[in-house]
Order: sequence, then structure tokens, then C-alpha cells
Amino acid sequence: MASISSIPPVANRHPSASLALLTVASVLIGFGVVASFLGAAYLQDVALLAEAPAAFWAFICGQPLADTMIAPLILIAGALSAILASALLLQPATRLRVVIAGVTLLSTLVAAGSGYVFGAANRAAVQPLKAIAYLTPPRPMPDFALTNDAGGVTRLSDLRGKTVLLFFGYTHCPDICPMALSRMRKLKASLGEDAKQVAFVFISVDGTRDTPAVLRRHVRLFDPDFIGLTGAESQVRLVALEYGAHFRSNRTGNSRTYTVDHTADTYVIDAQGRWRFAYGISAPIETVVREVRQVIRVASR
Repeated sequence: MASISSIPPVANRHPSASLALLTVASVLIGFGVVASFLGAAYLQDVALLAEAPAAFWAFICGQPLADTMIAPLILIAGALSAILASALLLQPATRLRVVIAGVTLLSTLVAAGSGYVFGAANRAAVQPLKAIAYLTPPRPMPDFALTNDAGGVTRLSDLRGKTVLLFFGYTHCPDICPMALSRMRKLKASLGEDAKQVAFVFISVDGTRDTPAVLRRHVRLFDPDFIGLTGAESQVRLVALEYGAHFRSNRTGNSRTYTVDHTADTYVIDAQGRWRFAYGISAPIETVVREVRQVIRVASR
């Protein structure tokens, strides 16, 4: 019978398990650094950056994420990832592993600091832009009829008596359109009681994919009161041309995966159906709120 002392010692951990542990830790480190950088940048409320995670949250969860929660949630996710990675690296806790775990936490802090500085620099660059074009005198706009997101028909004249904000986009848009709808949501919140006198309209330039049901589901992710309109390309193009808006599909063959190039301005029509001004995606919310309120006041005289 073999003695107990002759039995070979059992290895503490199988090599494949150690490799898997290091792989998970590496992924967590990468995510933690990136999330910490972005979360700190979003603390600066950089519109061109912060709308993307908000739109992604709305798409996944079915309802918009409160603007004030974007940065904290991303920062928390980054911090938790870095802490978990450090904990994994400390199994077992050797001197070298302690140093690596410390470097991991330090790199996350450095990433957060860099993100904050980056966000501040971008905010300084973005805020002064006031991309608003006024029409003098205001231009009376022709009526149009498009299919609404309930399957019925909505005409511009149906919205007479309200200030109308029109944006031409599409639901599969990866960046500008979610940003524009998020800004509309912010604008509505900033208008307060005045928002009751405003109609927010999203006109699809991709009637092939944007059926009323798809459009309805999409716009309601941002606000249940937003109006989605769609129609055949020829119909929408005639409406868009009246506002100087353009779009071009990049579809090839029968592909269902494609992008559409389009104008990114929002058009403001007063309660009498006259086009008053247009503003770009970089126009500060507070400036647009002031101008929309002015249009509302003029219409109520």
C-alpha cells in the first residue's frame, strides 16, 4: 500500500481555469476603463456624446433613461468592472498580483479624469454653436398628407393651432435620428406647460422598412405624444423638398440592412402653418426653447 506521503500534491488550479480567469479579468479591465472615461465625459452633458447611451437604453429597455442618470450609471458600471477585475486578479493574492490590481484601479481613475477633461473640452467646442436659420418673412407651407403611426392619415393642416417641429429621419438610423428625438424630448421637458402647444413630428424617409407599427414603436420609446409619419418615397420626397431637406438611400439590391443619408435639421412651423426657422443638431437646447416660446407667443397675440 502506498504511503500518504507518496501521493502527488494536487495543483491549486488547472491552467485552463487560470487562463479563463485572466481573460475575464482583462475584459472587465477594458470595459471598466472605457466606461469610466465615457461616464466622466458625460458628466459634462456633452450632447453629441451622451445621447447615444440614452438611445441605446431606450431601445433595450423600452423606455427613455432619465438624462441625469446616464453619467452615474456608466461610471458605476466602470467602477464595478474595475473592482471585480481586481478581485479576480488577487486569486491567489501574491505581491505581483496586488501590484497589478492596484494598477488596474489606478488606470480606471486616470481614465475617468481624462474623460472629464475630454468632456469639458468638447462642451466648450459645442456650446457656442447656434445653428439656427430664420425665415424672413415667415413662409406659408403647403399642406401634405402622410400615413401616421396608427395607420391613419395626418395632414399638416390637422396640426393647425400648434407650433410644429418637423424632423426627417428613419428608425434604423444609428446616430443622428436618436439624438434628434432625444433632443426633442429634452426640449419638451424644458418647455414645461408651453409644450402643450407644440406638436413634435418625426417623418420617416425610409418607408420601405418604417411601417406604421415600426414607427409607432420607435417614437414611443422617446415620448408617447410624439407623432410618427411615413409614406412612399415619392410622397415624402415632395414634402422634404418644400423645406429644402434631402435624403438618399444607400440600399443595394434587396438588402434590408442599409443606411439613408438625410438632412439633420428640425423645422419649426407656427400655429398658422408658416415656416419660422430651422435649427441644426448642434443648436443649444436653451436657445431653441427660447425661440420656440417666441413663436408660441407671437401666435397667441
